[in-house]
Amino acid sequence: MDSSILRRSTIASLAAGLTILVYLASPQSAQASDSVGGSDQTKQGTDEIGEIVVTARKREETVTNVPVAVNAIASAELARYDATELTEIAELVPQVIIAKTGGGGAGASLSIRGIGSSPLDAGIDQTVSLNLDGMQISRGRLVTESFFDIQQVEVLKGPQALFFGKNSPGGVISLNSNGATKELEAYAQDGYEFNADQRFTEGAISGPITDTLGIRIAARASNMDGYITNDAEPVANPSDPSEPSGGAGHRRDPGTSEVISRLTVEWNPLDNFGAVLKVLGAKESDNGETAGTELLCGGKPQTLDLLGGTYVTDPNGSCTLNGQRSVGAYPPGLASEFPYARDGVPYTDYKSVVSSLTLKYRFENIAFTSVTGYYSYDNAGFDNFGYSSAPSIYGYNADHSDALTQEIRANTSYPGPINFAYGLFYESTARQTHGDGSIALLPADPRNGQDNDWTLLTHNHGDTYSAFGQIIYDPLSNVELAAGVRWTEDHQSATIGNSFVNENFAPFGLVATEGLFTSGEFKGSNWSPEVTASYHPVEHSTLYAAYKTGYKNGGFSNPSILSAGQTADILEFKPEKAHGGEVGYKQSFMGGRATLSSAIYDYTFDDLQLNSFVPNPPAYLVRNAAGARTTGVELDSAYQAGQSLGFRLSGGYNRAKYVNFAAAQCYPAQTVLEGCSTTGTQNLSGAALVRAPRFNMTAGANYELGLSERVQLGASLDADYTSGYWMQEDESPISWQGGFYRLNASIRVHESSNAWEVAFIGRNLNDKYYGVASLDAPFAPPDQIVVSIGRPREYILQGTVHFGAHRTGS
Repeated sequence: MDSSILRRSTIASLAAGLTILVYLASPQSAQASDSVGGSDQTKQGTDEIGEIVVTARKREETVTNVPVAVNAIASAELARYDATELTEIAELVPQVIIAKTGGGGAGASLSIRGIGSSPLDAGIDQTVSLNLDGMQISRGRLVTESFFDIQQVEVLKGPQALFFGKNSPGGVISLNSNGATKELEAYAQDGYEFNADQRFTEGAISGPITDTLGIRIAARASNMDGYITNDAEPVANPSDPSEPSGGAGHRRDPGTSEVISRLTVEWNPLDNFGAVLKVLGAKESDNGETAGTELLCGGKPQTLDLLGGTYVTDPNGSCTLNGQRSVGAYPPGLASEFPYARDGVPYTDYKSVVSSLTLKYRFENIAFTSVTGYYSYDNAGFDNFGYSSAPSIYGYNADHSDALTQEIRANTSYPGPINFAYGLFYESTARQTHGDGSIALLPADPRNGQDNDWTLLTHNHGDTYSAFGQIIYDPLSNVELAAGVRWTEDHQSATIGNSFVNENFAPFGLVATEGLFTSGEFKGSNWSPEVTASYHPVEHSTLYAAYKTGYKNGGFSNPSILSAGQTADILEFKPEKAHGGEVGYKQSFMGGRATLSSAIYDYTFDDLQLNSFVPNPPAYLVRNAAGARTTGVELDSAYQAGQSLGFRLSGGYNRAKYVNFAAAQCYPAQTVLEGCSTTGTQNLSGAALVRAPRFNMTAGANYELGLSERVQLGASLDADYTSGYWMQEDESPISWQGGFYRLNASIRVHESSNAWEVAFIGRNLNDKYYGVASLDAPFAPPDQIVVSIGRPREYILQGTVHFGAHRTGS
């Protein structure tokens, strides 16, 4: 169907649906609401900003009183710009960068204050972890999913040793979904994004089944054509002109379709006992792992024909970040001979389940909590990893992962000055990967008819045992001293090898011998102490100082190509550790109409885990940088001028640099005069960390206007600025992303009790094309890199209706 016809029909159906829903949601059938649903997380007056309640220390405290550098994003802020993906949520918080990435590996890059992990290797856990409804997750694949019907997001910056399962040296992003409600309520939302032709629908219904049992069911479906145009046409390699590439399998990328749903069951049979079960299931497909990337280079993209020894120029390729790419499908005549290639057109299929069971039991002065979590996903896809029309580099990558966690913790509330928090944590993980790769169009293997060059298999298993404890001493009513420690022991094992090597490819000697598997085991243990002193000089204020440490387990690299001669000793990398401190001040003043939160921090990271090129045997592997340091200051403020007008301003200065990194890899074609030694390494000591902008700033305002007794208009305007940063670890000059700003705005018309709302939302209105993460393009000239881009301009028309018993609010 013609895209213009599809667009007009979609808009017409959306308008008709909104008309019907608005009629159904009139005051006769709907009551007041200020959120999508679930329990309210703010304490707010008519013209106050409101005290947001957070669980940064696994107990409820207001964001003003908790001695932690935390940014809390309530559901209203998420809805303001329809932020349903982690990449969009990250844009609301200074010094946070999240990107989906292609090319296999971890699938995502998450950074806070410039500290993060490489997305290029499937064997690495993220330095910044995710916590979804109590389930601790350190695998980047979760970024693939939408996060909808969310009650609140908390971004905890700096090492988080005590309260979030496995240590997270870079920080934690904690997401809490809406829970079951005591009265029957529901919402429905329908929307359309014009630039990418994205249609989405979501909704939820929640309420009691009995006096002690409540349930909530929420679901979302989305389908997007794409915001990148693929201009690829068939191109042949000189070494085999009879099998040209198939041209663009999809004319628009990334072409994402998703269906995701969540079931929440809450049971409270006793006053002092309750249980909450949450199960989230997702299914997603798109146009391949590289579908969100573009090439950045000089001239036209080129890819090496390994057999012919010459570069093949892509006549349709673009070398700038402009929403255009040229990535060809696998040669149609060979697709049936490449395992899992289907018809040779790139694709990715992703399925996952995330569940958590939380049990709470309270005695008179002690509260016990048990959280059992399970996370499983399957990710599989076939793609062109030459990132051009040339039929040179293709691969199928499959990744299956299971993680089971169990945490038991207790918090005391004795009337005296001393209280305790303590608990145990266990995690068991298992992950298998399967990769079929090809870097040359060779004849099919006579043994099985396959024309891929190799099949790489990995199996990884890990067990983590941990115990933590904290003593809290209140010598005065406005003073708190807290000290704690977490003990962690990790057991990691890995087996990796090629189960198949094409007989026509084996003589090149580029990959490990068929059937030769290498195995290794890693064991590590760590004590991570933390000390915090808090002083509340006046009501609703906190001055605090903290010393914190962090630890992330070591393990084994899982490269996409296992070079000949690689052993478990070469693949092994050491744990990552952090230590340092911060001082912060927070206050809510002017009768709750203004808030201020600030922090100064200084942290050192030892053996930072990065992805680097190892020349002998040649491969990209996880390696430990000698050391890094982050020093900076943050400020977050808001002011409510009245019931109708509010302002916000946040910013940060962050100097993140390598303290000692004398053996960093050189970038391609780097010369001795440019700092590359004869051993192929460069000294990056003192250089900035990757994805670590020096400055971040956001500013915004909200305005509410009554159009009539029953109808109100709301408007929002936000701008953010990010200074320049390196996109990849070798700091190739072409991987420098210059500073940029983004402009967001929204206009909303809603019924005064929020029974219905129609919104027009604009994100990145200045249409800035920018890179978030990059890697060297395989078998390409030295000035050619692959960039995962931020999403360009978006225009969203969205309608929402609420049904049942809701709270009144703005």
